[in-house]
Amino acid sequence: MGGLLSNPRWLAGAAAGLAAAVLSLWAMRGLPLGFAAFWLTPLPLFGAGLGFGPGAMAAAASLAAAIHLAVAGFLPTVVFLVAFAVPALLLVSLGFRQGRIDPGLPLAVLGIWPAVVIIGSAVAFSGTPGGLEGAMRQAITQGLARMGTAPGQMPVDELAQVMAAALGFWSAVSLSVNGAAAQSALARSGLALAPTPRWSEVRLPGWYPALPGAGAAFWLAFGGEGNVVALSVLLVLLLPVFLQGIAAVHRRSAGRPGRGFMLGAFYAGLVILSVPAAIAVTAFGFYEQWGRRTSPPGGTT
Repeated sequence: MGGLLSNPRWLAGAAAGLAAAVLSLWAMRGLPLGFAAFWLTPLPLFGAGLGFGPGAMAAAASLAAAIHLAVAGFLPTVVFLVAFAVPALLLVSLGFRQGRIDPGLPLAVLGIWPAVVIIGSAVAFSGTPGGLEGAMRQAITQGLARMGTAPGQMPVDELAQVMAAALGFWSAVSLSVNGAAAQSALARSGLALAPTPRWSEVRLPGWYPALPGAGAAFWLAFGGEGNVVALSVLLVLLLPVFLQGIAAVHRRSAGRPGRGFMLGAFYAGLVILSVPAAIAVTAFGFYEQWGRRTSPPGGTT
């Protein structure tokens, strides 16, 4: 026990595992501020991984999963592992490269992992009435009932079609934001294992466009608007490109007069215009990643 307590890596892993379990179970038990606690669950895991290595992070995830299993049962454990623990561990493990962080492959994982989860969920619910869409519709109906809202007051069918993609989106946002926050805090305190990369300079792997391309082809050929699985997989595979479009806007606006106003108007447009703005930003992300000609070092673009 003395050797374990004297090892900073395992101490960090144990503390992170306990903190992640408390945050997740706090939300699952419906306690106050549970929504915020749920999306903050990966923060301590990233703190252990980015400050003490993937081994400490794996220990934290294992301990948190064991606590979930003992306290809440099998299904909450699966939710914790699928939503946060496994993808967070993948992001950190794939990001470290010879003393630095290369976010390109982890960024791709933010699209690939939700797609894998959606496909796996579709297989798991294939034997139930309505499949994955039916399960989403039932979950929405139950959630509305708990809030005292009648299902007829909300577009349940439309929400069921995009719910899987929306959950994948918010999970990816939670992972990326918490990972960036943990890295920033560790870097300021001198505990980060590697320097913080610049988001605006991150590039997705060259093979990544093939994935949303295949998803779009499958959706157009076999899916259509009624196929929740095909549509959701396509949307989550486009998410990393959408994030790169946002990064490109930040990069292009750097040093320009009125940058704060420009970015404020940009994000307001994303909220107000929603779908058309998201399509435009994603297209810009494709252009910046693979369409724009880059110059050699010291040149201009």
